[in-house]
Amino acid sequence: MGFTSADRPPMTRALWQSLGLISLATVSSLMIGLLYSKGSADSTAQDQQPIPFNHAFHAGELALDCRYCHRAAHVSPAAGVPSLQLCMGCHQNLDATTAGIKTLVDHWQRQEPVEWVRLQRLPDFVYFTHERHFARGLECTTCHGDVIRMTSTPRAATYEMGWCLSCHQQRGASRDCVTCHK
Repeated sequence: MGFTSADRPPMTRALWQSLGLISLATVSSLMIGLLYSKGSADSTAQDQQPIPFNHAFHAGELALDCRYCHRAAHVSPAAGVPSLQLCMGCHQNLDATTAGIKTLVDHWQRQEPVEWVRLQRLPDFVYFTHERHFARGLECTTCHGDVIRMTSTPRAATYEMGWCLSCHQQRGASRDCVTCHK
């Protein structure tokens, strides 16, 4: 003889609360995952710099080495952006012929730094340094693309684990987790 609904114990308040918390946690996790995968970091509108910067002109035509402007690249996880003083070292002697240069000069005259938009950010649990990559003979273009042909400052390749691991595998570099993860 089977149980009827009258024979089953009623759902307790604690059970309902547990189901509610599990549901809330599931929905929250899904929403966070969705926001992370489609968040503002993926927006090309957010990649717009306050002053247009032409890498093709500076790195290509003028043949400036990347590390002239990105001076911290060989010793830091972040390459950094040039100081206003570094930019003006050249531009103070040039005519302000473009809107971008006029904006740069305006910042200089007001002694107000340019608020550049950071395009690359690795998660905190990833340990990365340009220094180790330079020491192994990699060039900036290996990861950042053919910069001397870029008329704007686009986001570089996706720096996801699979992308890094395939490069490590191709070059015989360590694929041990502790090489890149804290």
